[in-house]
Amino acid sequence: MATYSIKAIKHAEQSAPGPQMFYLSDWDRWIDVFFYFFILRRDDGRVALVDTGIRDVNEINPLVLGGVGERGRFRMDMSRESVPLLLRREGVDPAQVDYVFLTHFHYDHCSNVKLFPNAKFVVSKRGWLATLAPPYLKMVPDVLFPRDVLAYLANEARDRLVLVEDDEQEIAPGIGAFYTGGHTLCSQAIRVNTAQGRAILTGDVAFLYENVEKDRPVGLSLNLIECYDAMAKIRREADLIVPPHDPDLLNRYPDGVVA
Repeated sequence: MATYSIKAIKHAEQSAPGPQMFYLSDWDRWIDVFFYFFILRRDDGRVALVDTGIRDVNEINPLVLGGVGERGRFRMDMSRESVPLLLRREGVDPAQVDYVFLTHFHYDHCSNVKLFPNAKFVVSKRGWLATLAPPYLKMVPDVLFPRDVLAYLANEARDRLVLVEDDEQEIAPGIGAFYTGGHTLCSQAIRVNTAQGRAILTGDVAFLYENVEKDRPVGLSLNLIECYDAMAKIRREADLIVPPHDPDLLNRYPDGVVA
């Protein structure tokens, strides 16, 4: 059975209002969050990614500032923390990446897809169809759901688009996915076989360890029942839980190597 190492690559930070992190609670708090993408290295040397990180913080910050104000600005030094630079530091050639697993289509998770000219892009089938369905288009505004990324996946990269059924056990050797919904119509989590057991990268159905470990759903959610169901499944099936925004990940794994 193929196994992978998982390395979390931090590239941005934010202070977020408490009710965004925890549904209808923590009103008096601002909570520091990190932004990661994840490099998966197979035991035979092949490379995949989970999510692609932020393309240009100046594209997304106007939307963020309009929503939560200056205190909630995304903080990212493009001269030191751009995704292409961080990939080079990790010895990853984007042209050699085999798969990019997208947990959902929010800007901070998918905006760099064009960096990977040969990768297969793995997305939720239900989420893809729902995101592009006319009745729901008002729920997927540009820049939050970057229109150029959706157009690229539907056109230039259409032959490399992999649409995943709701509970796909294996897409590539050692990697599967399952639909979560909850946070967005297109949210999925990624299962990865590692030497330490099965890791589940939660996507934004859980921003932080506390969401899953204490059963506290995210405030930024479209469907609370789906959030609760997904978190229960993650707790039940995962040997390692990997949330995409928790600074504590780098306390638990100081070098970012989760497995």
